Amino acid sequence: MVNTVLPLVLDGLLVVLLLATIVYAMILNRKLNRLRGNHDEMEVFVDKLNVACARAEAATAGLRSAGENGKAVFRDTASKAEALRDELAFLVERADIVAGRLANASEGTSVVQPKAGVTTAGARSEAAKPATKRPAAPARRGPEVSRASSGGPAESGAGHSGSTPRSEAEEELLKALRNAR
Repeated sequence: MVNTVLPLVLDGLLVVLLLATIVYAMILNRKLNRLRGNHDEMEVFVDKLNVACARAEAATAGLRSAGENGKAVFRDTASKAEALRDELAFLVERADIVAGRLANASEGTSVVQPKAGVTTAGARSEAAKPATKRPAAPARRGPEVSRASSGGPAESGAGHSGSTPRSEAEEELLKALRNAR
């Protein structure tokens, strides 16, 4: 009996395993069908992702080119600004030198007025022009300042006769020198 029961038990076990396999195969078949149905959706998703990547690459390239253009414009502007700064520094140095010369020249000069009734063309054109005030350059601290402050002709008016007035430019220069002290 043992010989007849054992094959029946083994056949029953085989039937149970085959039923489990059939159920598992049916579940897998449903999942595969859903995956096949989602495959079309997946293709659409991948296509949209490719389009989005292409747009991102184009935008990145545009940003790079805009950055390079901006960098080039900045370099050009910076180089122009440096050139203007250097030129301005040179002009300031030259203006200081000229202001020093004017200060030296104004200490020992007097203004000569033309005779009444006789005017030159240069005097007419200067009289017709309105006086423009310019910012005064800072006076140099040196021998010319010490002479002006020691009661020299620039401050006391000893170099000018009582009837001869100073020119407007000379007055402005003297004011600037006094204010610089």
